[in-house]
Amino acid sequence: MVLAAGRGTRLAALGLGVPKPLIEIGGETLLARQLRYLHDGGIQRVVVNAHHLSEAIEEFAAEYRSGGGGELIVAVEPELLGTAGGVRNALPQLGEEAFLVLYSDVLFEEPLERLLATHRERGAAATLTVYESAQLDGKGVVEIAEDGLITHFVEKGEHEPGARGLVNAGLYVIEPALLAGLRRGVAADFGHDVFPAALARGERLAVHLLPAPVLDVGTPADLERARLQV
Repeated sequence: MVLAAGRGTRLAALGLGVPKPLIEIGGETLLARQLRYLHDGGIQRVVVNAHHLSEAIEEFAAEYRSGGGGELIVAVEPELLGTAGGVRNALPQLGEEAFLVLYSDVLFEEPLERLLATHRERGAAATLTVYESAQLDGKGVVEIAEDGLITHFVEKGEHEPGARGLVNAGLYVIEPALLAGLRRGVAADFGHDVFPAALARGERLAVHLLPAPVLDVGTPADLERARLQV
């Protein structure tokens, strides 16, 4: 599932008039890039949620399907449900096996088979991709044990100056049972609600370490840097 329902407020100043997932980088929209990444990794069926300017996302999906791009389902949220609430809302379309969740504005290169192998090996309820960084401002950070399982989540803004940490990259493997207990249609967030609660219940949450930081295009400055890199 591609999370694409945010309002894109950090990019609103650019006056683009399109939802953030349809912003172009290197002649290709963010959403098209994510779909290509997933399909290159063997994923054939994708759900994308939408809220702000959802009609544009639905139009993109219709053109994508008619052009032979593959199965793409749009789950429109009249009211924003948050990252986890949006996925819970789409569980009937995601099936009964483990599935991927990724943000529409973070670009990845990590082969999906490596991530999925880590998830299987750790027997986790969820596996989070992370990367090591000293740039922790505004980032969610995880602490882990020697076995690669998460022991603690560090909230944004609670970091020591100059500290390095494992930053949540925004690409997950999720077992459906992790979200089945959430009420459908109720807003919830992975970082603030679901993952900390699962850890408190004793669920196994694993990490998959990425070799380099991801390319995040959530702000105008990030977008400009991304356009220079791709």
